[in-house]
Amino acid sequence: MENYKIMIIKFLENPFLIFFLLLLSLNYSYFIIPKFPKGIPRIILISPIFYILYFLPWCFSFAFLRGILSFFITWITSFKLILFCFNKGPLSLCKNPIDFILISILPLKISIFDEKSVRNTSEKSIHDEKIVDRKYEISDKTSIKKLISDLKDVSQKYEIFDMSIYKRYEMEEIFKQPYLATSFRDFWGKRWNRYSSKMLRLTIYDPTNEALKNLGKNTSNLLAIVCTFVVSAIMHELMFYYITCGLCLKPTCEVMWFFVLQGICISCEKFFYAKNWVIMDARISILLKRIFIVFSFYFLLVLPVVREGKNTCEVTK
Repeated sequence: MENYKIMIIKFLENPFLIFFLLLLSLNYSYFIIPKFPKGIPRIILISPIFYILYFLPWCFSFAFLRGILSFFITWITSFKLILFCFNKGPLSLCKNPIDFILISILPLKISIFDEKSVRNTSEKSIHDEKIVDRKYEISDKTSIKKLISDLKDVSQKYEIFDMSIYKRYEMEEIFKQPYLATSFRDFWGKRWNRYSSKMLRLTIYDPTNEALKNLGKNTSNLLAIVCTFVVSAIMHELMFYYITCGLCLKPTCEVMWFFVLQGICISCEKFFYAKNWVIMDARISILLKRIFIVFSFYFLLVLPVVREGKNTCEVTK
């Protein structure tokens, strides 16, 4: 029994074995889960994988790495798998296990190209390449420089060397000039961390809004926004718990309250816009909103990490 425990501890202390277990778990999700009815049955079958995703960041003592893994794997991958259980989200578009694994753990999406256009372009490029080859077989005195020049002309015409045509994956856009935000909704919905905003919209906002639609459009929207920010607050609190090595045995919930506060601000802003209430000049309003976001970000997000966190720590299993 003791030998068995020692083997388990050594296994958990090896990050490479943990990642191997992660790959096995994602393959299990891809091959086995779709064989069962979508919804709750799949959630039950995939629930042990959520524990693996939760545990993985603790295998590393470097705080920054734990923070990155907790965001991309513990949070985002879990949300993608939940959507996959309902045949929704980016994982439902994957046609092979490699796509499934890469899109599960990385901020990638599958590129969608017009296959017919690409096929026609490829046929034309191959035809022109044959013409060029035939031309230079006949003329032995053609210089290498001339050959390269003609090939460049053909490649520019048919985009032979434009790898973006054949590119299978695209990076998800995470930030989009957040300093230009004109409102709370613009900042959180379109500019700041668009990657997590997209996942929160698919997993929390849309289902909540749909479930509460009988309460009226405006009411359901406001409640969906508040629920989305509450879930975001919980996930950020968990992520900062990883970063601070779990030293906050009694969490101050400052990180959570930051996102709850932002959700309330967005709801109030949406309510004011719906009522056409104008309290002050638009330029002053935009400036005050930016100042509020910066100061609340510093006092409720930065200070807790500076106060409680440290660069490395011994992670106890």
